[in-house]
Amino acid sequence: MNNQFVTFPPKAVSRELYLIGFRLDPTAEGPQFYTLIGVDDGSECPITRGNRILFFRKPDDALKALAASDNGFRDVRPLPTELELLCDVGEALYVANTEKADNDGLLFEVIAVFDDLLRAVKLNVPDEYAAVLGALAGRLRDTPEFAGFLEENGLSREKLEDALMWCVGAVSVKSSWIG
Repeated sequence: MNNQFVTFPPKAVSRELYLIGFRLDPTAEGPQFYTLIGVDDGSECPITRGNRILFFRKPDDALKALAASDNGFRDVRPLPTELELLCDVGEALYVANTEKADNDGLLFEVIAVFDDLLRAVKLNVPDEYAAVLGALAGRLRDTPEFAGFLEENGLSREKLEDALMWCVGAVSVKSSWIG
């Protein structure tokens, strides 16, 4: 017989939302668009509608986007009003192409956010790109220096840029917009 006990009172489910901004154009001031990332017992997932990531152009549209979402976060409150993270794709591409280290963690954050976005829409990164992104994320978890790591492992900056651009394109194609 199984001796698992039901805890009483039941453990509270930890659910919250974070406002994430995205900047593609490095000359733009601040985020160009947003999404909400829901956290459900430690698992992170963007809001979606019809298996597409739901984006919006102004932070004021967050409630409208949340109401239009269909992946279980509609009832989560409070609605965030402040930006939790700027996913600065433009700056991350600059770092990937020119810097020796990801001192501000921008490149690592972009890889992590796109990993969550791609998982939410059930897209698999092509093996050649997954290899470079996975290896680099592992490296950046330990140290911000990555130029030597790329060179030592025969990974080019061009392949890294291609991988990041593939992620941006894939997420764009699998998106839905409010406002």
